[in-house]
Amino acid sequence: MSGFKIKALINIFSDCRFIGDENLQIKKLASLTECAAKEIPEAVAWISDKNLDTASSNIKPGLLILSEIGFEKLKHLQCSFLISPNPRATFVKMVSLFFKVKREPGIEPTAIIHSSVKTGTNCYIGHHVIIEENCTLGNDVEILHNTVLLSGTIVGNKVRIGCNCTIGNYGFGYEKDEEGDYLLLEHMGNVVIHDEVEIHNNTCIDKGVMGSTVIGENVKIDNLVHVAHGVIIERNSLIIANAMLGGSCVIGENSWIAPSSSVKNKLKIAADTLTGIGAVVLKEFPEKQVLIGNPASTMEEYKAWSAVKKKLMKDQ
Repeated sequence: MSGFKIKALINIFSDCRFIGDENLQIKKLASLTECAAKEIPEAVAWISDKNLDTASSNIKPGLLILSEIGFEKLKHLQCSFLISPNPRATFVKMVSLFFKVKREPGIEPTAIIHSSVKTGTNCYIGHHVIIEENCTLGNDVEILHNTVLLSGTIVGNKVRIGCNCTIGNYGFGYEKDEEGDYLLLEHMGNVVIHDEVEIHNNTCIDKGVMGSTVIGENVKIDNLVHVAHGVIIERNSLIIANAMLGGSCVIGENSWIAPSSSVKNKLKIAADTLTGIGAVVLKEFPEKQVLIGNPASTMEEYKAWSAVKKKLMKDQ
């Protein structure tokens, strides 16, 4: 962690208001609990409005990121303040700019990379990574240990892939023969991953049957996610842990697929959709909806059915 002087923030965070010592050197990150236990003048911390009532009245970081509401409540503190319209987003950006740990480019000696693979600049390939024939990697790609990219996988620029992922294997497609036994439907497609995608650990992305499984720009995929063959995830969507996306479904841009959600194959999830934890989506809905339950329904439908159930139980 290299750190920075606070004066370096003034131009970067032009939407924020600063109060305090511009020459203070920030060298580390700290939680509110740490800052309450002792004074840490070289640390930066942040606080959300919902935690203002439970926060110690005597937290002692060097720099505290908070909202206007938070500042009015905590301005008695002896520290510098960065007053932001979105404290969490400001903190995340600050961490990325000044504290992000970047691996040195290189290929670990245990990695196995086919001679036909095309690799961009500044890439890191971890231990025991396998990259098969005809794969392409863009610039600034990071692939961590034990991950496998099967043949034909295309990876864009600034993509990060965690440990133990399998990308580009065949999907789960079968058809019965004359005797009623299942035969595997051979998959001839590939996986295409666009720029600035992040894929966390232990995730599986199957290739398309004929075309591509596509992960759009700036998509973030959590641990233990299953993306079936032919799925399209449009830009800037988040797919959270244990989610299952059925074959050939489409996830519209800016959507949030919550933990343990399931999306039926061949469905289109409209843009700006948010699913609740464990939602099972079996039909299509208009955009900008919150979908909850099994089977999933809109928030308005869920509330209406809840009122009916409560009335029925009361009348028994």
